[in-house]
Amino acid sequence: MFKRKRNNTNSQEDIEISDDELINLKNETRPGRVSDVIDSMGDRELPLCHRRPKDEASPDQEYFVAPESVNLFMPDWLIRQPDTQDATPNSNDTVAGSSVQVAKMPTSKGAHCYNMNHKNRGKCVVFNHEIFDTGFDNREGSSYDAKRIERTFKNLEFTVEIHDNLKHSDILEKIETLQQEDHSENDCICIFILTHGLNNDLICAKDVAYSSDNIWKPFTAEKCTSLAGKPKIFFFQACRGDKLDSGILLQRSAVRTETDSAITSYKIPTHADFLIAHSTVQGFFSWRNPEEGTWYIKCLCEIIDEYADSTDFVKMLTMTARKVATEYESFHDLNLAQHEQKQVPSLTSMLIRDLYFFKKLSK
Repeated sequence: MFKRKRNNTNSQEDIEISDDELINLKNETRPGRVSDVIDSMGDRELPLCHRRPKDEASPDQEYFVAPESVNLFMPDWLIRQPDTQDATPNSNDTVAGSSVQVAKMPTSKGAHCYNMNHKNRGKCVVFNHEIFDTGFDNREGSSYDAKRIERTFKNLEFTVEIHDNLKHSDILEKIETLQQEDHSENDCICIFILTHGLNNDLICAKDVAYSSDNIWKPFTAEKCTSLAGKPKIFFFQACRGDKLDSGILLQRSAVRTETDSAITSYKIPTHADFLIAHSTVQGFFSWRNPEEGTWYIKCLCEIIDEYADSTDFVKMLTMTARKVATEYESFHDLNLAQHEQKQVPSLTSMLIRDLYFFKKLSK
């Protein structure tokens, strides 16, 4: 028997606890587990961010959010220009007779699956950010994600490159180099960004925040013709805002319910064949464990390792989302506002065919 004292408002009393109860108590308190952390910038006084006022409701009362105007956060040359509205073109716009670029057809028009029988699988490039010059907290555990990605995507026969803690100019230089490479003998391309994130899909290089559009837009079909008609896959492991998701409890109801081609050419949109995956939904935090890495990358690699030989890639991403959403919950006994929080990944697919990573035949 083990005895402990219960503190009441009026009295104290000894309570006897059996050995079995003691074991259960230890399991409940989970001593020694490293707390999950929000994959965001932390609580430091930053020159480029502002602190949320005390009177606004917020999970931990003092955390940083992106300023409403990016002029306060980014240099003028990095500000994204507004998109053109969906309006009738004026007389100065060139519409009729505009030239159309031509690229080699990698897959027949009616094919259900992408052609993954090129000589090479392609490149998987990982931009891993753990250290920042802007005052953001270090992203402890991100190196585990980078190693997992390298192992998993090498098994998919990608050529994997990992770049650590690059500045914005170096990232853009690498993206431009990838854009200009000849991918004719490659099946596809895959790019990972592991970093801090802010509202409006701003992501952080070592020295500045920038729009995530700068990562994937250089690979549209008219800008990178050797990847036209091929899958272009982008993963963003980063926060996308300052909201927490406490989840909702689902309970079973009393009544159960079951819930080939003769065509020589065809034209596709320049934004076809993209897959853009985020670790969380717009406006919400993403979670990372300093000793295990992020929930999303860990689950993604586990699912791919197990199912890549037989399962469509989009389905694997759905399975990944389910694993994150149902099996993970934050543990933070020092900050109850961040305790028992949930996360669900987000997927935007412009793929027009099924995508499988079957093993290539021996060369």
